[in-house]
Amino acid sequence: MNILMLMLSDNPDTGGMEKHARELSSELARLGHTVTLAAASQHLSDLEPAVKARALDTGGSRNSPFLLLTVLRLIRANGFDVIHAQGTKAAFVLQRLTPFTRSLMRVATIHGFKSRYPKAAAFHQLIAVSQALATDIAQPGVTVIYNGVSVIPQAPALLPKETERPVWLAVGRLVSVKGFDFLIRTFQYCPGTLLIAGDGPERQRLADLISSTHQSETVKLLGFRSDVPALMAAADGVVISSEREGFSYVCAEALLLGKPVISTDVPIANEILPEKHIFRGEDPKRFAAYLSQDTSTLVAEQAEAQAFAADQLSLSSMASQTLNVYQRAIANLVSIH
Repeated sequence: MNILMLMLSDNPDTGGMEKHARELSSELARLGHTVTLAAASQHLSDLEPAVKARALDTGGSRNSPFLLLTVLRLIRANGFDVIHAQGTKAAFVLQRLTPFTRSLMRVATIHGFKSRYPKAAAFHQLIAVSQALATDIAQPGVTVIYNGVSVIPQAPALLPKETERPVWLAVGRLVSVKGFDFLIRTFQYCPGTLLIAGDGPERQRLADLISSTHQSETVKLLGFRSDVPALMAAADGVVISSEREGFSYVCAEALLLGKPVISTDVPIANEILPEKHIFRGEDPKRFAAYLSQDTSTLVAEQAEAQAFAADQLSLSSMASQTLNVYQRAIANLVSIH
């Protein structure tokens, strides 16, 4: 197949959607398909050599005539079989272009919760990255395909000698939606050490909170780290404190590396972890009880979740399920015409 992967994020950083678009493009190319990834230049690195990279100016709004015309010209000039929009901005653009692309198969993947979603009827298939997201989209014919993850086990990262066990690791951009302030307040009532890997605009506020709660010896802000698998290997458990997520890569990576996860009520943790490992509420002392459990017991209790991750959360599984969606969409398109 000749596939256009369209991703119109202007995010300067690489988040889950940007990571997904690159990895899915590369995996489909490895399977022998012709793949073009059209995205902002900062999101076109680390691709399989066979993937054709097409840099776009993604700074305009979804209604920008310039952006709409640029995408339409790209589609018309390259003989694509499949146009796959990644994220709501790309999906809304492709929805606007429906009158000009009726003979082409249109697919969109939605990555996060929004107040308004593209219309499923504008696409031959609509994909959500979690069951919770599919439920929120609340339109017929939405297929759930979890993001694939590639993690290579590594030797544990070196931790300071005075680090007390158990060691809990949290990973993510330091923004309010990740709930790290709540997690820091929670850890006042927990044994061991909390490591937070990531950087962002909340760093100073979180550092001040650590200081004001007298946890400088037990809670550490590590900054951005490129060795998260090694940090996970060194940790006893992984904690997710987010207020909302479309799909938690951190949860998937931890399970694939055999680490227990305690999480707030967000996908995909709330879809595959035991119910008793999902915290719902706002009381730090109650959340602390979840993080005070024996981590070896947690590992044993999450054996089924780890098996699910190994079977369903790999890059090969993601690519295979996506190709199945393409085949169904092509069949629908042929039946219509």
